[in-house]
Amino acid sequence: MSPIRRTSNPVPGPLARTARARTALVGACFAALALALASPSVAADPPGEITFIGQNAVLTANGAFHRFAIAEQNVDLADLPASFVVVEVDVASVDTGIEQRDEHLRTADFFDVERFPTATVRVHSARPNGADAGGHPRYAATFDLTLLGTTKSVDGAFTVLSESPLTVEGELTVDRTQWGIGEPKSWYNPLSLENEIPIHFRATLEPR
Repeated sequence: MSPIRRTSNPVPGPLARTARARTALVGACFAALALALASPSVAADPPGEITFIGQNAVLTANGAFHRFAIAEQNVDLADLPASFVVVEVDVASVDTGIEQRDEHLRTADFFDVERFPTATVRVHSARPNGADAGGHPRYAATFDLTLLGTTKSVDGAFTVLSESPLTVEGELTVDRTQWGIGEPKSWYNPLSLENEIPIHFRATLEPR
């Protein structure tokens, strides 16, 4: 096929506008496709909730991530050593109730969502750890948390609220400076954020 060559005669008025509109439409379609491919495979309706608390000497900010999904799972309470769950979180879905603050959290100062749109958590090595006040079994576990391209392991715990469907809730505390998120706490600045961030989660795992 011979290459297409430009002609010296431009397309007449209405046709030119139509051609430009089609070009813009094609460009928009490719942009949407690129965005879809770049976005994490997270659910619009997540299987639970992930919340966190950020504090300094002046205020407390309660936050959440509204989009996440169970990316992989192999759960058998009778075979804990072989059990694991992988969760993918759309970091841009962070919400602390103040949009200006959320936009700052999405920048390279904190989560750098343009370069690292997805956080991954792999929960494994669960072991029995008593029961809660309601008699629900408790488990300690290891959480491999990947943020900003760095993976660190953190100890946490969860409670099995129901086995059918399997519903759990739990908690862990992370030191954000281990992933280079924000500046370390300064004792000379009352607005400086605490290094440790408590995280709470609740999720229902559908059979696969």
